[in-house]
Amino acid sequence: MSPDLRPFEANSFPLDCGIRLLEASAGTGKTFALAHLVLRLVTEEGLSLRRLLVVTYTEAAAAELRDRIGRRLQEALASLAEPAPDPDADPDAVCVDPVLQEWLERLAIQAAQPVDRLRGMLLLALEELDGADITTIHGFCRRTLERQSLEAGCPPQQRLEGDASRLIEEV
Repeated sequence: MSPDLRPFEANSFPLDCGIRLLEASAGTGKTFALAHLVLRLVTEEGLSLRRLLVVTYTEAAAAELRDRIGRRLQEALASLAEPAPDPDADPDAVCVDPVLQEWLERLAIQAAQPVDRLRGMLLLALEELDGADITTIHGFCRRTLERQSLEAGCPPQQRLEGDASRLIEEV
């Protein structure tokens, strides 16, 4: 049985529960895709950023991802506030990127969410951005240990061991 391979489409990628694999090489837009998927989860599924976990490998990548998600939410908010400029009428106009433009067109066709409600969702998401779980795998594990420490009967200040050589030698 061969896997169902399809090109990634940011606006039609399924948001329902399940396992999805996105495979991409360096520089192909994974961060852009993740930021847009977060935008869709917030607006189309009505999820709070506090309910999402966005994980990457390095601290630098996590910081960039947080920044990109914030910018994507701001771009969406701005595009709802102002009609898209007409590049034919004003060649110097800054146009919305094609993926965001398609998202706006889908919203207009579906008309599932009133614009004021979408603005509210985006503003709330921007307020929640600093506390959102956009982190590394280690950062997620550390936060989980801190949050669940009392239930596990451990002190709240857990120290994650970065160097396992002493433990390996001991074993």
